[in-house]
Amino acid sequence: MSKVVNNYSEFVEEYMAIFEPLFEKAFEVSEFNLIMTMLAVRGVSDDGWNPFENTEDTFEEVYKQQNKFRGSLGFNINLWMYLHLIECSEHYEIIANLINTIKGKDYLIANHKNKKFANLKVEQKIDRLKSIARGTDFENVSQPFEKTFDKRFRNAIGHGDYAIKSSDRAGVTIVDDEGFPTIYELQKANDLINRSVALHVAIRSLLKHYRSHYKESIKIQSSPGFGGGKPIEVTLIVRKKYGVIGFRCIGGYDAGVPFETRVSMCLPYEMKLIEKGENNLPASKINKANNILKFIPKKIAPKVARKLRKIYGIDVR
Repeated sequence: MSKVVNNYSEFVEEYMAIFEPLFEKAFEVSEFNLIMTMLAVRGVSDDGWNPFENTEDTFEEVYKQQNKFRGSLGFNINLWMYLHLIECSEHYEIIANLINTIKGKDYLIANHKNKKFANLKVEQKIDRLKSIARGTDFENVSQPFEKTFDKRFRNAIGHGDYAIKSSDRAGVTIVDDEGFPTIYELQKANDLINRSVALHVAIRSLLKHYRSHYKESIKIQSSPGFGGGKPIEVTLIVRKKYGVIGFRCIGGYDAGVPFETRVSMCLPYEMKLIEKGENNLPASKINKANNILKFIPKKIAPKVARKLRKIYGIDVR
């Protein structure tokens, strides 16, 4: 394949310049709503329900292993990552909720669903972001998505209607219902892939920055909507070396006795600590165990993993 110019860093700077002021303004308007956005509260769910965390983990693993992929395999994997990242619902939800926040509205668990509560198509999500942002100082927030999304390119990857061309005009050949075969030359294809990565990295980096802002538990005021029309005091739950993972508050009264409401994205073993009233949690035991396993030979890794599960009382990968 012919050489291309790598514009990744330029795309990251471009997208950060758009998203960073939005995060700053949202934090200024409602710290609580930004925390709700970072926690990605999607209603009642079981432990382990965090699709965006799965996206982050998959992204990290793919790019860690990048040097192991050769030729067309590596390029195919990058195309599939483009598809995953441009389709990722959470990117659109995060930006929509930040816009809602600066408009003085409450956090919504779903901004991009139709009347049947089914996911909108990517182009519909972009149109909705435009609509939500209209009349604000952040009407440009849809631009990173518009520049990253190419409907024909996305559809071809999703339906397997493409082939990687390595001779003559190198690139991605697309054969679909829209007409004769079209070649996305390598530079254009590479730019779309890099834009999808830049989109993810910009949003993820800003989430990490604001999440890690919280070094220890503090009390803040909720939004009026969360408090039933009046802000209430909530206590943040913070994990060391990570940041805010949730909050607790008095959720109401039962026969005059207050009961507690907790919202958290905690690791399974952390629930016992939270139930005991702990708000400042130790660093992740799972990360610690996995860091140990990195240096263990593959042959004995399963045996070591079993011991670590007993020592830490956790499950490790």
